[in-house]
Amino acid sequence: MRRTFCLALALLLFIPSPAVSAGHNTNGDDTITGGVIVGGAKISANASGAVEVPFSELPGIAEDFTATWCDNCVYVEHALHNVSVDTGTEVLYYHRNNDVEDPFGSDSGDSWWQRRYGPGIPPTVVFNGDELRSGSLPGDESLDDEFTAKVVRDFDIGNGDSQFIWALENNNTTGAFAWSLQYNSTHSTFTDSAGVQSWLFVLEDSAYFPEGGNGLEDYPNVVIDVIDLGTESEGLYNLTLPSAWDDDDITLMLIHELIPLPPGTDSETAQPGDSSDESSFLPSITLMATLSVVAIAAFSRR
Repeated sequence: MRRTFCLALALLLFIPSPAVSAGHNTNGDDTITGGVIVGGAKISANASGAVEVPFSELPGIAEDFTATWCDNCVYVEHALHNVSVDTGTEVLYYHRNNDVEDPFGSDSGDSWWQRRYGPGIPPTVVFNGDELRSGSLPGDESLDDEFTAKVVRDFDIGNGDSQFIWALENNNTTGAFAWSLQYNSTHSTFTDSAGVQSWLFVLEDSAYFPEGGNGLEDYPNVVIDVIDLGTESEGLYNLTLPSAWDDDDITLMLIHELIPLPPGTDSETAQPGDSSDESSFLPSITLMATLSVVAIAAFSRR
């Protein structure tokens, strides 16, 4: 398996990344305080592999705070499922931790939600990290149409890509996660931010819980863990996979959070940089190759 994985990595690292561009979203009245999140590159944790997604192909991200006992949450989840099927949006479902009627919460999931969005009250949906929608009653249009309009937006984040390598060890419970974010550091999206923080989301694809009060029974894309990877544009994290509720269906997803500048901070002062597009890409693809070697070396020594 190691020989096959090394060959796959070698082939991947010599494939050029396509150049991409996007447009910018204008925040509305429902915009919340906090930076936009982008990403969504993912892989099954059951096997080693490498993923590279250019910015133009990154999916929209919808985050739903829900509960197994919440009846009206079902309407929201059905709408989000339809939007995901139609548009490729990635939907992440958070459950409150230490809920006697809902077994799917986690400390790290609660911490992420409360830090960014405040107390979790189901159902609440956040689109791309910066637009919050509470409740399940539709407005002038269906929930499907409303959610689609909110999540399918063009972000002007310049050229770049989000990429990672997952090297699963033979014990099938631990592995090395090497990630890299390649972007133009002089693009206005990034100069108007205090930085970019990367996060590793650990999800369970589907968890079966027939005791749930809302009768849904199968609960998709449950957030099991949220791991802070820091503000560096690349790195290596040794991961021990958590236990799934049932089956063997853990997925790893890479998310990037744009950190807002503190009030009154001048963007030019906060992030001075080279005006050359070519010289300001971080990191280079050769760094991803270095990370690959490190991951394989760490993997092989065990």
